[in-house]
Amino acid sequence: MSATSPRPSRTLAFTCGDPAGVGPRAALASLRAGALPAGVSPVLVGEASVWRRAGWRPSDGPIRDTGLGLPAPRPGRPDAAGGRISAASFEEALRLVARGLAGGLVTAPISKTSWSQAGYPWRDHTERLADFAGKPDAQMVLGVPSRGLWCAIATRHIALKEAPRALNARSIAACAAALSEALRALGKKEPRVALCALNPHAGEHGLIGTEERDLLAPLAARLGLDGPLPADSAWRLHVEGAYDGLVCLYHDQALIPLKALGGLSGVNWTVGIPFARTSPAHGTAYEAAAAGRLDPAAAIESARLAARLLL
Repeated sequence: MSATSPRPSRTLAFTCGDPAGVGPRAALASLRAGALPAGVSPVLVGEASVWRRAGWRPSDGPIRDTGLGLPAPRPGRPDAAGGRISAASFEEALRLVARGLAGGLVTAPISKTSWSQAGYPWRDHTERLADFAGKPDAQMVLGVPSRGLWCAIATRHIALKEAPRALNARSIAACAAALSEALRALGKKEPRVALCALNPHAGEHGLIGTEERDLLAPLAARLGLDGPLPADSAWRLHVEGAYDGLVCLYHDQALIPLKALGGLSGVNWTVGIPFARTSPAHGTAYEAAAAGRLDPAAAIESARLAARLLL
């Protein structure tokens, strides 16, 4: 499968995500909120049964039915059927990009458990996108556009105990390069980026850990980054405007402050691939889906950012 087709007209493929979560309804809500400007059109990719249950109307845009013939599963929990539906939606959206029928993707949240139960071989969107595009250094950049908060993560969906062992100069450098590329795309000509430390107090000169002394400080100097800074201080400085973005070293070092500061309006942006891809930074929100609740802020921000990247 190739991702090297010329960039097509301004069409965004919206995947349904996990059909037992809030994704399908959030995608429709983003379109009804006017997230797409004139000249950018949507196509809704996934089982027609899922989109119809979410309240689809013809004015929302055309449905690209994945044709599995599966009913929309009950909201509120992961299962193999949901994994099949969300994986098929994602793969069909990638085919649209490869054929030049879409210029980018807005992906609704998926369940890694459901993907695994369905036998889908990829752990997350970013891994599959990097393979599809032939760009192994594709990175996940996270942000709250409305607040100007941006970060990238050098390790993603691995156990916390594995994160220190997974850190290396190449992965951190790729992460920093992607974040700088994203910030330049947003109009920051000379992005100010800081590297977060791994250990409390940035290791206290080796008293609380040696990663800062042995790896992170020399690397920051070589890459032209400030730091490594204690992560709590780095986030305070970012919020105050001292930095345009932060390079974080593990999942929750980025996601906890980002969600505490930005609530449910965070966006996940894949940088380093030759087409736009954004997604809400929250998960499937099974409990909200089961209760019929919905906060579409992140879906709206994701659609707006993807459209901006097309224009």
